[in-house]
Amino acid sequence: MTMVPEKLRARYRTAEQIRSDGAVGNLFDGVSITVHGLDTRLLAWPGTGYQTEAVHVITVPPGTTGEEYTYDLAEEAILCRAGSAQVWLRDQWVTLLPGDIAYFPQGVQRNVRVPEDADGDAILVNQICPPQFDLYAPEYYNVDLGVINHDAVRKAATNAIPSPPATLPELELRTDQPEVRAQQLGAAEVSRAGALFNVLEGAAFSGIGLPMRLVLWPGAGTRLVGFNYAYCGLGVQDTIHTHPISDEFLVMWSGEGQIYLGDNGWIDVSESDVAMAPCGVAHGHRSTHDRGPSMMGGFASPPQLDLLIPTPYYEDGQFTEPDPSALTGAEEHASDHPG
Repeated sequence: MTMVPEKLRARYRTAEQIRSDGAVGNLFDGVSITVHGLDTRLLAWPGTGYQTEAVHVITVPPGTTGEEYTYDLAEEAILCRAGSAQVWLRDQWVTLLPGDIAYFPQGVQRNVRVPEDADGDAILVNQICPPQFDLYAPEYYNVDLGVINHDAVRKAATNAIPSPPATLPELELRTDQPEVRAQQLGAAEVSRAGALFNVLEGAAFSGIGLPMRLVLWPGAGTRLVGFNYAYCGLGVQDTIHTHPISDEFLVMWSGEGQIYLGDNGWIDVSESDVAMAPCGVAHGHRSTHDRGPSMMGGFASPPQLDLLIPTPYYEDGQFTEPDPSALTGAEEHASDHPG
């Protein structure tokens, strides 16, 4: 992990501090619990000041099958960061590889497994909207009183042992299993039973100054989960911004660069670091000539209406369903300013 000032690391900040001024998190640094039979790290959740979404990292060894579960209230997205996993989606087992995202609407049964012959652990990043805070009982959520045990959270977070893998693969565009991919199903069917997405394919967007794809958003059939993916080229800075009602968990998936975070200014970060920016916290990112480029992608809930209102994709409370396209290397590098 990059040598981020300790006072800015999420492990050393209270939920109130993160809620008001953000923090720098990391995909492999957080409180560990077991959720649905699987080892889970808690990153964005009520224990770190998030209200509209939770983001966890799940590690699934070969030969492991989780417990079947259904959320009648929450939507969920599961992104494959490394390895290979299978998820129960649309009444069948669907394979996830790095870059794939499985989307589950509320009320849909799901499960996760990794076959015994897999090459190694699967690393999955899941977004749950709204947070299912009963998952955190009894250690970190008091069911009888309906409150988070913040003292317990603080001690567990401060003493958590980071576990970054030695290497991580690039997130790649994938088009296999077309029968369950969102592009073949349409938004209405995605909303009904879920679908398979990919980080590099979605509606084209450049509203904050970077080549980007809107991946999980209402125009693609999701309602509460949201995910965008962008390339931050050499010498490029996006527009520093806030979201009025959307908590965001902005991940540097590869490369290195800087993030802007609240009153903390610009901070050096690298692969797997995260700008934790609850609603109202100013944030942005840039690549300098000695730090960059990077691939950035953010989970936000609800999907960021403030970004969508100025686009042709939205009018008078309704969304269009634009044709998705792939974010290509040529489009990415056309935005570089290497001078």
